[in-house]
Amino acid sequence: MQDHNSTNREDLILKLDQERAWLLENLDKGEWSEIRSELADLEREISKLIIRVQDSNINT
Repeated sequence: MQDHNSTNREDLILKLDQERAWLLENLDKGEWSEIRSELADLEREISKLIIRVQDSNINT
């Protein structure tokens, strides 16, 4: 059984990943061309964060 904090963390990561995917989808459509590079960097950093958190959950 998972504790409340683990459930909250998983929910937060799921929501963050959904927002990351939305951002990437819109960047691929050509949205926000004037700041595309910065947003693409942000998307990559969010992806790295998600992977690190998921890895730390596996190792705990």
